[in-house]
Amino acid sequence: MSEVATPTQHAALAARVSDACRSAGMVGAPYPGAVAALDTLGYPTTRQERWRYTRVTRLLDVSPTAAAPHTAPPAVVSGLDALRFTFVAGQFVGGDTLDEGANGCFVGPVSVALARYPERLEAWSHSDFATKEWFAALQAAAPQDGVCILVPAGHKLERPVLAHHHMPAGVHVAQPRHLIHIGDNASAEAVLWSDTTAQSEGMMNAAITAAIGDGAHLSLEVVQDEPGTVHHMGHHHFTQGSNSKLTVRTATACAHWLRNDLHILQDGTHADSTFHGCYLPNGQQFVDHHTRIDHAHPDGQSDELYKGLAADKSTAVFNGKIMVHKDAQRIEAYQRNSNLLLGEQAAMYAKPELEIYADDVRCSHGCTTGQFDKEALFYLRSRGMTETAANNLLVQAFLAEVLDGFRPEIRDYVHSVYARRLGWS
Repeated sequence: MSEVATPTQHAALAARVSDACRSAGMVGAPYPGAVAALDTLGYPTTRQERWRYTRVTRLLDVSPTAAAPHTAPPAVVSGLDALRFTFVAGQFVGGDTLDEGANGCFVGPVSVALARYPERLEAWSHSDFATKEWFAALQAAAPQDGVCILVPAGHKLERPVLAHHHMPAGVHVAQPRHLIHIGDNASAEAVLWSDTTAQSEGMMNAAITAAIGDGAHLSLEVVQDEPGTVHHMGHHHFTQGSNSKLTVRTATACAHWLRNDLHILQDGTHADSTFHGCYLPNGQQFVDHHTRIDHAHPDGQSDELYKGLAADKSTAVFNGKIMVHKDAQRIEAYQRNSNLLLGEQAAMYAKPELEIYADDVRCSHGCTTGQFDKEALFYLRSRGMTETAANNLLVQAFLAEVLDGFRPEIRDYVHSVYARRLGWS
């Protein structure tokens, strides 16, 4: 197939996806400008810098089967006491909504929030990517159900929220959107978990839109465990107020083909952002993490750390950009990306970037790509360890800086997936 899609091809894909989402249950109206953007934005190609290593021509062949009722999959992280919500192929199938009224906390499906409190969503439930990226416009043109978290000023959610999105066997398209609004001096914790069966095909085109108010705190853990052949697109946009704190940890445990676009806008002074991630493609899998943080006001700080391993003939991509705007003085921003190549034919493409328009800042970025330390491996073997045990220990040590920030239940699960996939368990 040609690398450049014709207007007819991507218009046909947009029509198939939109029809499938409407048939299965679209939630709310298309975002303003999204439908028009599908015509004006070009379909991504490797000729564009942002898509240089991300081939999307195969997605033109996605043709979902007819929508059908779905049953809930087994619970994930069963030992975690959380407000749980389950979605299957873009449809809400189970969960107990927390609703404290128009001025209180709400946690539940976006579909329920739109029906009960449309005025609470109107001011901020837009998509920053919807008129800038073709796949984001596609998602915003036919959004489906996800979790909505509304925490008013001064409140704290006492239990974490766990939103589980599952793709069942067969060819499906899902376009979930998650909406999160944390009021001034409020706080919440959430886990967004996506998984598939080994027989799953199609496309997941998901969006997270979150606004964190002044003095507020949001902690979000994203787990992606997708052993099927689903193509996963993620469009994640966060806006922070003054003195707010945002923590986003992303663990790509397994993925056939995945691209995460994460954008954080510090729209207030003294904002604090932490975003860490880890990934391990093997076989011929592809994983792409694109991140951007905009320091738009003075006295902000950010800490970015992504670690990855690429095995066999897989490909991993990391592109991280720190943007310090004019007059955003006294910024402290740190970015690190470290990678291990576990196969002679594995590929890793990394591009850390700094773009600074202020003169009183402390910013740094660094990137390393290499292989196992042979001396460390020899040392462990000389102390009686098997090669499998030594490799496993080195991977644990390499990923610990990222995984140790997750809840213990999630950390242990992700590491067990990595060990099993590499044959080290």
